[in-house]
Amino acid sequence: MTVREANKNDCEIMDGLLTELIRYETSYDSNLNQEYTVKNNYAERLEWPGHKAFIAEENGEAAGFIYGFIYSIPDMYASPVAIVDAFYVREEFRGRGIGRELFSEFKKFAAAENAARIELKVMSENDKALALYGSLGFRETKKYMALELDR
Repeated sequence: MTVREANKNDCEIMDGLLTELIRYETSYDSNLNQEYTVKNNYAERLEWPGHKAFIAEENGEAAGFIYGFIYSIPDMYASPVAIVDAFYVREEFRGRGIGRELFSEFKKFAAAENAARIELKVMSENDKALALYGSLGFRETKKYMALELDR
């Protein structure tokens, strides 16, 4: 297994992985569209300053990815914050340390950007993701809440 920085040639692969993530998360969020397909999400983003993605490959096949960016509000934050916007490891590749390796590379990126911490959102019922994040040292510091509206 190898982890490398993503480039423009990987954008279609990352769009596919993000599509898989969204479909996976429909079991936790009834407002997500199971039929949605991500297109052209990453091509420009990889060129933006402070944005980075990493791809994990096993035997030439994309096993997972992580994408995030540096977020800062001058005078509000003492140091910038690294935001993980998307993280996904294909189910057949889970349990092999791929998620850990992806986070290790992202952590190096965040540190090089002088980020104070890494933040992410996770579905409250996604026990496997919560266990991974906990084992990596993440702890709950905020709650992201939603109110379903009657329609």
